[in-house]
Amino acid sequence: MRLETERNMVHLVVGSVLALGIVTFGKDTSLIAIAGILLAGLLISEIVRRGHKPPLVMWFLRRMERPGVRPGKGTINFFLGAFIALIFFDAQTVFLSVLILAFLDSFSTVGGLAFGRRKVYGKKTLEGSAIGFMAAFFVVGPYMNPFIAAAACLAATLTELFCPIDDNIAIPIVSAVTIAAMGAIL
Repeated sequence: MRLETERNMVHLVVGSVLALGIVTFGKDTSLIAIAGILLAGLLISEIVRRGHKPPLVMWFLRRMERPGVRPGKGTINFFLGAFIALIFFDAQTVFLSVLILAFLDSFSTVGGLAFGRRKVYGKKTLEGSAIGFMAAFFVVGPYMNPFIAAAACLAATLTELFCPIDDNIAIPIVSAVTIAAMGAIL
């Protein structure tokens, strides 16, 4: 539980900083910055995978990485999901989508571990999903129409539960599609 709580606190902070960076610096600058971060992350991941052990990187990986997973996979996928969403959508939509990912994913994992009793799919629980939904809705609700916020958070929750693609990639894209589609309707 300690490892998952620490991992998800980092997930929440990195996601929040990324979202704020996107809305602050805009689409073009954010695309360039995220592309650079992705390239650096892939390079570092490959260096570690090949057996090299940069001290600072190894300290972080020992504290945060799940065993048996490619080094930095979650972080790389988080930035990849934001990058893909930013290619197709405006900075404000991606800001909201990344916040949904950061809060939904972090709170559903920790909430599911702490309170989860009813399994929905794999290790995912109804309680964790509900906590994640509420956390994401609470954060993004003030920034948009509440119906759009609820739809985007529900789409993200269902994606987190059932999508076979890593949720760090899928959630920002699905959330952005939902926000854009609902915004066009309402």
